[in-house]
Amino acid sequence: VFGKDITLILILNNLSFDHKTVKVDMSASTVLYTRRAVAEILKATTSVDLGSKQEKHIRLKIPYSYYGKYLTTDKRIQVTALCEVMHMHGAKLLVEKTIILEDTNIIIKIPRRVVVNKAVTLEISYANPLPEPVNHCVLLVTLMNQQVKIHLAPLAPRERSKIYFEFTPRRTGPLQLQVDFSCDKFSHVKGFVTIAVAPA
Repeated sequence: VFGKDITLILILNNLSFDHKTVKVDMSASTVLYTRRAVAEILKATTSVDLGSKQEKHIRLKIPYSYYGKYLTTDKRIQVTALCEVMHMHGAKLLVEKTIILEDTNIIIKIPRRVVVNKAVTLEISYANPLPEPVNHCVLLVTLMNQQVKIHLAPLAPRERSKIYFEFTPRRTGPLQLQVDFSCDKFSHVKGFVTIAVAPA
């Protein structure tokens, strides 16, 4: 989840009866959805001895403090591990994983029954998932082809807050409501709901 430390485990398995030493070069970079690297955030090298038919786990931890300021709106991190078996004519294996960090920020609560031409109040809750405060918070609400920009108070680390939004639906049927939350540390955290508007 965005804002939390990331822990990965690389599993090395020696399928043969021979003893092996494996050198592992690990790196992590923030990337765009096109896989183009933005910034390298972690580099580590380790060596592992594997006995006959032995399995070993290597833990890799990427703290938020490493990736936070380099993350793009795509919220992607690519991790690679180049495993080289020593004394085996340079046998190499490359393992790659792309992590897409999830947002759990926006929660929209709507009443059980929404009726045409009758005012309705929604509860929109938003959060700062980071271990540091955020400022310049803005909520952009899009509904019925209209956009409303709401400036919000700063949020403390890990703080959740909420606002109430009132509107009157002018037609029956499904209505799409989209919410976009941005601040000085991250942007475009989205949430949306479809509201079923009943006849009066």
